[in-house]
Amino acid sequence: MKPVLAAAALAATFAMGGAASAATITLDGSKEIRLTLNDISDLSLSFSIDDSAVGYTNWGGYIKWSTREDGRQDWDGTWGDCLECGYAGGDWALSYDPYSGSNTTSTDLKLDFGKTLETVYVWIRPTYGKGSVSYEDGSAGGSDIAPVPLPAGGLLLLSALGAAALLRNRQSARKAA
Repeated sequence: MKPVLAAAALAATFAMGGAASAATITLDGSKEIRLTLNDISDLSLSFSIDDSAVGYTNWGGYIKWSTREDGRQDWDGTWGDCLECGYAGGDWALSYDPYSGSNTTSTDLKLDFGKTLETVYVWIRPTYGKGSVSYEDGSAGGSDIAPVPLPAGGLLLLSALGAAALLRNRQSARKAA
């Protein structure tokens, strides 16, 4: 019983540690975005355009990623920032024609980094049109989760350990009686 209580106390302390991050962003051909993601092994992106548009709609672009803040590949030298120099992550091309039966209004793209990386910089670069991109990453701890301040975490740990000690004393008293 004692190991279970200690494990429960530690689990309660770290339970708020993290979950996958998710967001939806609207982009056009003149706007790009760079995501900074931590403790990540993969990234799922969903691109879509509004198929309720009155006329023709097209949207496309490409993805680059890097483990370096300057956007370069791991073995590159220190030649300055270059978001075009990272690893290729794929591309998308969506179209909607109100008079066509073969429209592509959404597509998914998955980046698998092969292992959990401490920090990944992902550059989403639309080259024409506008649409939205949603993403969900396979991170160990989401960047959108606020950290627990150290005094609060310490108080939580002390409370859990005190409760475990109280239960242990109560069980010892029952056995003695």
